[in-house]
Amino acid sequence: MQPRAHTRRRARALVVATAAVLLAPAAAEAADPAPAIAVDLGGAQLELVLVKAGRFRQGSPPQEAGRGDDEAPRDVTLGRGFYLGKFPVTVGQFSRFAQETGYRTEAEVGASGGFGFDGKGLSQRKEFTWRTPGFPQTDQHPVTLVTFKDAGEFARWLTRRTGRAFDLPTEAQWEYAGRAGTQTRFYAGDDDNAAALIGWFKGNAGSGTRPVGQRRPNAFGLHDMSGNVHEWCRDWYGPYAPGPAVDPEQAAAPAGDKPRRVLRGGSWLKDAKHLRAAARYRNDPGSRNADNGFRVVAALEASAPAAAVPAPSAPLQAGATRKAPSSFWSTASAGTIAAFAGGGLLLASAVIGLIGLIVHRAVRRRPVAGAPPGVTFRPQGDGFWLSAPPHLYGSTLHYRCLVKGAMRRASVPIEPSARGQFVYTGGAPSSVEVEQLGAAAWAAAPGVGR
Repeated sequence: MQPRAHTRRRARALVVATAAVLLAPAAAEAADPAPAIAVDLGGAQLELVLVKAGRFRQGSPPQEAGRGDDEAPRDVTLGRGFYLGKFPVTVGQFSRFAQETGYRTEAEVGASGGFGFDGKGLSQRKEFTWRTPGFPQTDQHPVTLVTFKDAGEFARWLTRRTGRAFDLPTEAQWEYAGRAGTQTRFYAGDDDNAAALIGWFKGNAGSGTRPVGQRRPNAFGLHDMSGNVHEWCRDWYGPYAPGPAVDPEQAAAPAGDKPRRVLRGGSWLKDAKHLRAAARYRNDPGSRNADNGFRVVAALEASAPAAAVPAPSAPLQAGATRKAPSSFWSTASAGTIAAFAGGGLLLASAVIGLIGLIVHRAVRRRPVAGAPPGVTFRPQGDGFWLSAPPHLYGSTLHYRCLVKGAMRRASVPIEPSARGQFVYTGGAPSSVEVEQLGAAAWAAAPGVGR
């Protein structure tokens, strides 16, 4: 009877909370997004800048000096705003990702390493990885020698960690943000002297990358959009479709061409013309060069769409996985339409339905054997969601899990979170067991012995 009584009390609390939501002023729902946000990575911060929806002229005019044949101009409308990294992802930020997840880049796991700087140019050696690119670097340098997949894994880690949908920018998003309202060759002007004001390239960089943020930002407050490192975009490379475009993305590789992904911005190894706002570059998705990097884009919504980052729901099962969509933008658009199209009645119906779902989940939740009361696990792709009561926040949980037939042992600090925290295990765990909890918190947990 006690669990049922607890569920009834929780349901009553949810009804009260729902009433507060329905009576809240409508203006609160339409609040403007913050001009900038920061993500705490635990020892490093990732800053993102708001880029509002708008229109621009993509590509370059025929008379532009240094232009390529693949820069045919077209009018583009971006119907949704987004957050974009203020800087390229740095060595320090990528290091936090690698430490927390155990991820190894394609250059690290490959037999031949990556293409680092050998003093004259790029050459492939086993020792060349993002940690050792062939030139000195600090945590403030942009990370390099990362493939398209490596960059995507970093973005997915941010999504799991924050509940906000992260990805790589589309090529149109990148150029729109890079231009920041300008139509000149560089956002600081038309001649090559302007390139030196805003970025690092072959003429001024020396023998490697430079710390981010040392050159003049554009009008949106974005640094290093020109030079330092090429930045991976989400699109496959191909000719622009003729005519005006709305939220364009080359989501499939063009037939009859070698599949390559787009990179933008130019790099420390390239001439000034490659730093132009319209300049396009492409490479194999698996290329791992010491002048390739990336920055991330994030959805405006504080919570990611359910399809991209599902809340923990199903009981833990062997080999359970869920795939996120390849792009969160279409999902976010659908969520926005669903939230506002029906007005107050639709909102009320949706919230009432949510109450039923949460109550149903509350009834189904079961603690894991051997764990303190209130500690539960739920599968999610390549890891699991951990939920714990507030009195265990700050404790260190030592656990073991079975992934792909191998037993793994690890520990994780329990973070304050109403929705739980995601723990990356590198694969779908078929079992998770608590081995030990921080002594002080374990002793403080009512009715639990060590």
